[in-house]
Amino acid sequence: MIFNGAFGLVAIARSIRAAAEVTNCNPQAISLVCNGKYISAGALYFRHLDDNIEVDLTDLAELTLKEYDKLCNAERKYHSVRDMARRRRIVKDKNKSNLNIYDDEQAKQ
Repeated sequence: MIFNGAFGLVAIARSIRAAAEVTNCNPQAISLVCNGKYISAGALYFRHLDDNIEVDLTDLAELTLKEYDKLCNAERKYHSVRDMARRRRIVKDKNKSNLNIYDDEQAKQ
């Protein structure tokens, strides 16, 4: 499950690999977030879907991260919304600079 910096559920991925492809995050970092060793990765929060909790598409944008953690009886730390917005800008700028490097390499060929 993928939550944004404002704690809203934005996507349900079928695997860590699928979540990594969709978000352009490192799969190992996503796994560490799911297991509680990291707080977030790539300006997003990730959680494994608990077998005892039913989540469907109607929960998108309705279910919050804090509600989900409460349902799972999990105590987790969170970044502030402001800090996550800053992290999102950093990731966006990093991705933009990577595209510029790719464009420069294509122009040289």
